[in-house]
Amino acid sequence: MSSMSEDLIALDQQIRKEADQLLAGKGLRDLLSQYGVPYITGSYALHLMTWRDLDVCLETENITETDFFILGGRIASMLSPVRMSFRNERIAQTPGLPCGLYWGVYLGNEREGAWKIDIWAVGSDECQRILKYCSDLTERLTPMTRLRILSIKSQCWKDPEYRRSYTSADIYSAVLVGDITDLEGFREYLQQKQKGRN
Repeated sequence: MSSMSEDLIALDQQIRKEADQLLAGKGLRDLLSQYGVPYITGSYALHLMTWRDLDVCLETENITETDFFILGGRIASMLSPVRMSFRNERIAQTPGLPCGLYWGVYLGNEREGAWKIDIWAVGSDECQRILKYCSDLTERLTPMTRLRILSIKSQCWKDPEYRRSYTSADIYSAVLVGDITDLEGFREYLQQKQKGRN
């Protein structure tokens, strides 16, 4: 294994340890457990972390907006974020986003390495859909594709277009479906995808 590969794997392990400190050490998991069943998904669950972005799916039936804002206040007290953003996707129903309530919790500037935590409060069916997406990806990952994804992600996280015109899901799809092996190939993949939409 090359030193770069070892560095990428070590980075994933290091960021996951930091995430564990937020979840257990700071008490975030215990707090969320008072409102439902929290599942840690995304790059943490997939062992594909290259930046400090934590995805949490909170399975909870019919949590009210009032209680969700109380939860948000308690998260703010616990983690002292510089910013939090709220979405009600029960109403907005934006294509590609879960049907639920959302807190985006920013502990600083994520482009400079600060934590961003995405918390989705969703019903059981939506939660199972998110967990299935994660488990399906896990089954398809090999040591080689995992390293390719880590390599591409590690070069994308400061890109201003990340989250605007593409997401981690695009990187996963490019490698696992499109057989893309590097950043240059990924950029070409995105260009072809854009052409297909136009």
